[in-house]
Amino acid sequence: MNQPLRSALPGRALVSNASDAAGYQLSSTALSVIVVTVLGFSATQVGLLNALGTMSFLFLVVPIGALVDRIGALQILVLSLLLKSALALVTLMLVVLGLLNAVTAMIVVTVMGVAVVASENAQVAATPLLTSSQARIADLVARMTAADRIAGVVAPATAGALLALGGAAIPLALALVLFALALLAATSLVRLRTNSSAAGAETEEPSGPGTEQEPEGAPASKRGAIGHGFVLMVRDRTLLATTLLVMAGNIGLAIGDSVESILVLRLLDLGVLFYGLLGTIAALSGLAAAAVAPRVVRAFPVRTIFGVGAVVQSGVAALPLIALLVPAAGYVVMGAFSALWAITLTITNIAGGAYAAAAVEPSALGRTAAARRMLTMGAVPIAALGGGLLADFAGMIAPLIVWPAVTIAAAALFLLLGRRERTALGAAA
Repeated sequence: MNQPLRSALPGRALVSNASDAAGYQLSSTALSVIVVTVLGFSATQVGLLNALGTMSFLFLVVPIGALVDRIGALQILVLSLLLKSALALVTLMLVVLGLLNAVTAMIVVTVMGVAVVASENAQVAATPLLTSSQARIADLVARMTAADRIAGVVAPATAGALLALGGAAIPLALALVLFALALLAATSLVRLRTNSSAAGAETEEPSGPGTEQEPEGAPASKRGAIGHGFVLMVRDRTLLATTLLVMAGNIGLAIGDSVESILVLRLLDLGVLFYGLLGTIAALSGLAAAAVAPRVVRAFPVRTIFGVGAVVQSGVAALPLIALLVPAAGYVVMGAFSALWAITLTITNIAGGAYAAAAVEPSALGRTAAARRMLTMGAVPIAALGGGLLADFAGMIAPLIVWPAVTIAAAALFLLLGRRERTALGAAA
């Protein structure tokens, strides 16, 4: 591929990522508000909804990762965005016709979860294909994350404002337009690569449709093994340790997510507009974090970044509990929570994504990303449902106590594992 085509790839990818993120933010924020304020969901029902939305990370992420490596990251990205566009259209029609109820909402969220798994995996696997320099992978991951955050600056607040004005269909219609734009940008990426391959401009580009080939000496069984990503992850202790930490943090977050909308909209009565604004606060904070993340990644080891992030995250997770106990400070505390959580999560995600993209061969990156996502997200459906049940049967305070407790335990485990590894290395030396 010649240089003009190479330089065009990241731009198209950024447009696709940003539009996809904005569309998803709009649709998910709108649905979150609708099910609580219009359909009257309980905490258990919200937990079940979140569980269904993340169920694909447990059952489908590994097969989808293998499919990405076999068919091609860009091709899967196009298909996933096509599915999101169709779902946005269906959801809009359900709202307009008054047919959105508990059952249809859960079906929409479940299928959207499948599309999200596919698009996220494809975006990760496509990252090395968009730059010829390993050293610039962290910068590219940060730029793609920043594109997501930029899209998230306006989308949640916009959804909240439109819903507050009584227009449930408007944010969903806008989400449909954004998904279609993301689809067009992804399709142009495939066309660029196809044209460059036909012209024979870069002989080292992958010979398969959107993915690189395994080395010639690699055993055929390894090339086709669906569980090859787990093998690579276990071999790399840093990759495994950071994955386990993210998994534990996500369990706590899933518990909190099942009750956050009810906490903000019902118990604290902070309003739909503020609920949407929380997403914008998180996006702005994540955008700032994405701007400095490449420097942080280059300056510190991945384990140090995750260790500090785990400690900070443990304290931040306690803020919703403080908001419940001190309702008068609800606006300030929940705003601080959204900002600090987004900063910590953005930096650690960029560090982990850049490390994985650089450490794993591109031909197995789809399966490795899938293995990581299965571990980090596999327990989320159970945790989400458990958080809702816990709130309904033991009161809202129960899940808000469990949430920081889980993150504290995860931080302690990560720091302990890091200390043991350093001790083992010292003894071996």
